[in-house]
Order: sequence, then structure tokens, then C-alpha cells
Amino acid sequence: MTSPPTDRRVMIDFEAIFVSMPTPFMMLDADLRFIAANLAYLAMTSRREADLIGRHVFDVFPDTPAREAVIQRAFALALAGTENTAERFVFAIDRPGAGRMDVYWDVHHVPVRDSAGVVVGVLQHGQDVTEKVEAERMRDVISQEYDHRVRNMMTRISAIARHTARQSYDTEMFLADFDRRIVSMARTHALLIEGGWDSLRLRGLVESALQPHAGDDLLQVFIEGEDQTLSSRVGQALGMALHELATNAAKYGTLTHDKGQLTVGWTVNPDGSLRIEWRETGLTDVPVAMTPGFGTTIIDRILPMESGGTVERTLTPTGLLCTIVLPDPLRV
Repeated sequence: MTSPPTDRRVMIDFEAIFVSMPTPFMMLDADLRFIAANLAYLAMTSRREADLIGRHVFDVFPDTPAREAVIQRAFALALAGTENTAERFVFAIDRPGAGRMDVYWDVHHVPVRDSAGVVVGVLQHGQDVTEKVEAERMRDVISQEYDHRVRNMMTRISAIARHTARQSYDTEMFLADFDRRIVSMARTHALLIEGGWDSLRLRGLVESALQPHAGDDLLQVFIEGEDQTLSSRVGQALGMALHELATNAAKYGTLTHDKGQLTVGWTVNPDGSLRIEWRETGLTDVPVAMTPGFGTTIIDRILPMESGGTVERTLTPTGLLCTIVLPDPLRV
């Protein structure tokens, strides 16, 4: 006699499969009390099986009435016999050592039926999408910040173009002055990117302003002071002013003379303000007055307006002394 065919389903341990599934599953009865939860669910919720079985889901995971109402409707729909999905459902969960925090799940609910086809519970499959939601939010924040910065940059470029044109005798002069100012802005923005868009380093700004005129070796230049951090707003305004000072030094000042010397130094005052001195020496026949232009506007007006600081420029018999005081270098 041949033995009857074996029903291979009898040989499968479905409970073991449920427990070991790599994604979170849990099951509730018709009263929304836990019947089962697999290892992935326990790990995701930082719970033990003994913490769940027999307890009402909202006793284990209490939340705001509004949030409970949303998931309550999804459970009710499943108990009425309809599968449903709640995307990016947010609920609060207690993490050991991390406190209470919001997490986002995509949850799918399936009616659980008995042998007679009667719905006796709900099977929930969850997927944690918290990192995805946070990444999308960060992307939106970065996009908005980028848009804001681009608008500000375009406004600044437009202002530079207008003011440069007013001080230019012809197109060639305008293009030369406008180009070097835009290149200076580009160098400052490169430093800004290195600082994560939030800050700039003072020494980097000074070196960036001087390098096109004094070369990489900076033989006539002395930079003194412990490096300081500046906010994006203060740093960009100071970068423009330093560029104008460096350009003037290269055209008319200490960098035009072999014996000229430029010292840029800074100290932090007891009140936290930052004092910067730009000192040019080694010249003769220094004019007693400076011809005003857009460069002087950047130094004397735009920098104080953007930084809340002060600027004082003095011509000496051998050069120029420009003193800049920034009361709050991290001003935003």
C-alpha cells in the first residue's frame, strides 16, 4: 500500500517564519490587544514580548488624541474586512536612553480571519521611514536656504554692477573693476562652502584678499593673530572690504613699492569684540586725502551696516592705517 500524499504545509512552522521575518509585524485581536509581535517589531519599538502580549495597543504606545484617532480608523477599517495602508504615520515612542521621540512609519493593515471567515483581529506590517522623512525635510530646508542665498547674492551683484558703473569712465574700466569684485565674491563663497555655509575663518579671508596682489609667498605681508570664526553675514561683508583695501594697496599703496610693508593683525577685546588693523608702511609722498569711490563705500558704509561695527581710516606720512572693530563677529 502506498501512503497518502503528505500535505507539505503541515511541515512548515509558520509561527517561526512570522517571528523571524526581517520587517516588523504585529497582530492585534478585535479589542486591539496584542496577540503577537515578531522580533523585528520588538527591536524597532525597543520592547519585549512580555511588554506587549495582552495589552491594549494605546496603553503600550499612548499618543495624542489626534494621532490615535488616525490609526484607530485604520484598525477599524481592517476589522471591518478592508485592507488599508497609512503612509508616514507619525507616533511617539520611548527609546531607552534616548527619551520620547517621534517616528514615521508606513503601516499596512490586513484583516485576520478565523476558519469560518470571521474577522478576529488585525495584522500590521510596518516600515520605519523616519530617516527618509527627515532627509526630505533637510532637502527642503537646504533648498529654501539656497534660494535665499542666491537671491541675496544676485542682489549684491546687481548693486556692485550699478555702483561700479557710476565710478567707471568707460566700458573697459567697468569690466575690469566689476570682474575683480565678482572674482573676490567667488573666492569668499568658496571659503563659505568650506565652512558649511554658516561661518568663515578670518585668516582665510585675509589671505584670499591678498593672494591675487601679493602672490602666494606674501613677502611684503605679515598676518598676525589667532584665527577667528566669523558669521556668514559678517564674513562676506568683511571679505568685500578686505578686497577693496588689497586692491588699493596694489594700485596706490604699499604693494606698489619694494620697501612697502603691510601688516594685518587682530585681537579680541575683553568685551568679545574683534579689532582688526590694516597697516601699510614704507611709503613716501602719501596724499593727504583719499579719492572717494565705490571701494570706499564698501569699506566705510557697507561693512559697518552689515556687521554693526565701525571703520576708521587714517593716512599717515608713510602709509595707511585702517581700524575695523566688529562688536559681534558671529552676528547673523
